[in-house]
Amino acid sequence: MTSTVASRVTVSVAPAEGDDPWEHVDTEWLLGELRKDTYETYLKRAHDGRVAVGEEWDEFVNCGCATPQDVLLRVERVEGGDAIGEETTLTIEVREAETARSVPSASE
Repeated sequence: MTSTVASRVTVSVAPAEGDDPWEHVDTEWLLGELRKDTYETYLKRAHDGRVAVGEEWDEFVNCGCATPQDVLLRVERVEGGDAIGEETTLTIEVREAETARSVPSASE
């Protein structure tokens, strides 16, 4: 089965959590790093080929001084095809914060 190169793939990243005083990464900085041409080129090469909505990619961004920031990118939309190629435009957006689902206790 042949693939068609998508014109655009939109991926999302969770917003940075500001609760940890040791974390020096904010959401705007993270987006700036993820949207750099060099990072987009890396993502296209690392995920070249078929792609589907819902896929999650474990990645990281270099924060300097050998301090990587782990990020989980999720494919939200694939337009005009079903594969990532050199011609694909990557769009990166912030997804809404996810809340933990409550798990009923054993007595319920």
